[in-house]
Amino acid sequence: MRHVVPISLLLFIFSSYACVAQERLAETANPSKSKYEAAASTPEATLRRMHDYLISAKDIEVTSNFSSIDKALGTTASGSVHYILRKPNLLRVTANLKRGKVVVFSDGELLTLHKPAARKYRRSPAPEDTLAGLYRAAGVLGVPTRMFDFFWSVDYLAEIDTSAPAQLIQLKSQKIGEKTCDGFNIKYGDDDWTVWLERAEPPLPCRLISRRKDTSGLTIQTNNFAWKARPKIDARTFQVTPPKGHKEIGLGELLSPSD
Repeated sequence: MRHVVPISLLLFIFSSYACVAQERLAETANPSKSKYEAAASTPEATLRRMHDYLISAKDIEVTSNFSSIDKALGTTASGSVHYILRKPNLLRVTANLKRGKVVVFSDGELLTLHKPAARKYRRSPAPEDTLAGLYRAAGVLGVPTRMFDFFWSVDYLAEIDTSAPAQLIQLKSQKIGEKTCDGFNIKYGDDDWTVWLERAEPPLPCRLISRRKDTSGLTIQTNNFAWKARPKIDARTFQVTPPKGHKEIGLGELLSPSD
């Protein structure tokens, strides 16, 4: 005996299958409207996207206006630093501080530290990568390195991912300049960072406040950022020829914003 399936039932099954397929296709084509939206928008995922961009970007150009205070020593510092970076090891960093101006270049072969007002410069072998160059230059520039730690060095994200001692809390968004920025607080050992990331892709920092408390006291540093989207950087940016009359000094001689 043959069983005949009513056409109406077949149409119902087909239409139901089509609806499910269409929903899955929509999720694939537009993940922002899919069930994965919640996971993609978690604080951890947002910070990870920031790190992934900063680590993978070939060219970076950003200006940081910073201030810092060391409550133990009772000292303060402030200024503006313009960073132009190109992987693997090219950089040009210009620091404008109360104590003077210092420019650091790496052309891939030599790292040049130049203080125009002192008419002096010093050269040494170029670093293997831009991050090493930034840390080497920071002492001479007299600028905080905490932003380097947060962007590239301290792997607090791995601690958050494994539910280790790091703590991550999402804060209220703020309007910083003309940008809407989402806030996050990260506590990791003696480190305490509060960062606001632009509500865009990639989610780049608008502001970073870092606090470090150890046996010497409390240090607070604040950085406000202006990023250049898709920077077009000329290779000549990283080349430097000190002006005539400027003296090259040895590696053991002092070259700092205060000399």
